[in-house]
Amino acid sequence: MMICSGRIGAVLILPVWLVVLSACGFQLRGNYELPPHLSPLYIDKDSMSSPLYQELSAAIKASGMTLTTDASQAASRLRITRESRSRAVQSVDTSGRAQEYELRYELGFSLKAGEEAIIDNGRLKLHRNLLFNPDTPLGVASEQESLYQDMIRDSTDLILLRIRAAAK
Repeated sequence: MMICSGRIGAVLILPVWLVVLSACGFQLRGNYELPPHLSPLYIDKDSMSSPLYQELSAAIKASGMTLTTDASQAASRLRITRESRSRAVQSVDTSGRAQEYELRYELGFSLKAGEEAIIDNGRLKLHRNLLFNPDTPLGVASEQESLYQDMIRDSTDLILLRIRAAAK
């Protein structure tokens, strides 16, 4: 029996894996199909940080939904009721200096269609661990900001998933 190797083997095995993955329900992360009756959507820009607004607006546009900057023209309104960042010491060294932090990112949000609350008082809590190296404080600050940006991206995905689930 001859075993395929190299490029030919990869060409033959790739379609088999794609069929297996699609058969089990696996899908690549991508755009979310949001309910069309929520379009156009108004995002209350003043209720959130600029990075969160940029992520949300890009993801909502990519889903095919229309955004409006005029709340009176909107079929639905998304508002962030709470957005906070915090950190807590997770571990210390023998000198009592912090070695590891837990970074927390919390959001509260609501979605209304007309006067109907589709999502009222939605909450998200995300956290990441950050190792602290006192020899590279600038690198730690950069890593911290990168972790917060990742949590903003993740929270955007979670908000869109909740909108899709709640509006069905």
